[in-house]
Amino acid sequence: MEADIFWKKVKQILTEKDHNQEWLCEQAGIPLSTLRNKICISRMPTFEEVMKILKVFKMTLEEFTAYPENPQKDVINIPVYEQAFSAGRGQEFGDSSEIIDYVALPNELKKYTDNMRASYVRGDSMEPTLFDNDIILYDNFGYDGTDGIYAINYRGASFVKRLQRAKDFVRIISDNKKYDEMTESGESEDFRVIGKVRYVVHKVQG
Repeated sequence: MEADIFWKKVKQILTEKDHNQEWLCEQAGIPLSTLRNKICISRMPTFEEVMKILKVFKMTLEEFTAYPENPQKDVINIPVYEQAFSAGRGQEFGDSSEIIDYVALPNELKKYTDNMRASYVRGDSMEPTLFDNDIILYDNFGYDGTDGIYAINYRGASFVKRLQRAKDFVRIISDNKKYDEMTESGESEDFRVIGKVRYVVHKVQG
């Protein structure tokens, strides 16, 4: 990464966190004069300084690298996690996932900023609603009391499916008719609703 891009991202993150360079230096234990000098001459910090800065931001190097360079004013960027949700036969559900990209949060969803997540879709079982490699933006509120498309953990795997509640069970539906419907008891310990899909970023169809 070039120095000017590195420092541009640092300034951007500081602005979003409502902090300044003095605060960063105090938290990171880096002399303010050193930081300002390197910014002025567009020189990369040492590896140790980079790690100190990222520790203050609570970001990994991969997350910092993936962070967008030129966000538009008032745009809120949501991290896209490596953990994908299967529109097919299930993705293994990991305990943790790396951030691999960012996607802009639509204005109508800004009220959910602190509770929104984004992940890729894998598979074709939700076509023509969702396609392989689409990005879904979903909340972490669990089931909201209404039918719809949800991110779920089902028998240890992650899915994105349409849910319809019945009296004592839930219907787990694929929009692609070649996939069979599944059902599960509403009290099942093998079934957990993560949150409702609120927005979809479709890939460009070739």
